[in-house]
Amino acid sequence: MSAQQLPSDVNFTGEFPPDPNTALGRLALRICIGTDSREELEDRLRWELAGDAALREADITEEAVPGVVDWLIRDHNIQVPFPSQMALGLITALEELTASGIVFGFGEGRDVQQSLSAISEAANVLAGEGHSIDGYCFSTVTDVERMIFEQQLFVAFGVFSETGEGAVEVGERVARRFAAHGLQVDWDGTESQRILVLGSYAVPYVDLADEG
Repeated sequence: MSAQQLPSDVNFTGEFPPDPNTALGRLALRICIGTDSREELEDRLRWELAGDAALREADITEEAVPGVVDWLIRDHNIQVPFPSQMALGLITALEELTASGIVFGFGEGRDVQQSLSAISEAANVLAGEGHSIDGYCFSTVTDVERMIFEQQLFVAFGVFSETGEGAVEVGERVARRFAAHGLQVDWDGTESQRILVLGSYAVPYVDLADEG
């Protein structure tokens, strides 16, 4: 799906909107999601530069990388000065779920296995700090990237148990928490279907590494 198919979405109103088919468009996509540090964005652009002749033909050099990233972030933040209601509701709900014992992962693994590994590590840290862990929910990198283009996010859920007992209850808690924050949720109430959250996700880019 191309950026042009969602002209009303604020993420696509800048000079270089998200586009999976171009190097700068892929970087803009990561800026829209907002989970990469500034350093990671620069590393991504350097990686793109090494294999993208179009960037080199545009006279984008290694030395220009920080400035290009600055420009893309500034362009995005002009269009998105405030988070959307969907983004606010989702972020708040996920933080509350963690506090209540359901660990979340938001674009921390390219596939299910990588996501589960990241969640397991986070759960171990929380358990070591004395928190109770009842289950988990997550969206893969692919899910989160698709969310920007399709205005919908799939959220998987489960428990840290081979039997899977209690997974539906975790799903119910996740869906209820989302709904409590005004999110539009579509789920059939079964373990076999992921929870679908509908809405436009938009956040201004902030380097969380600097915030920390």
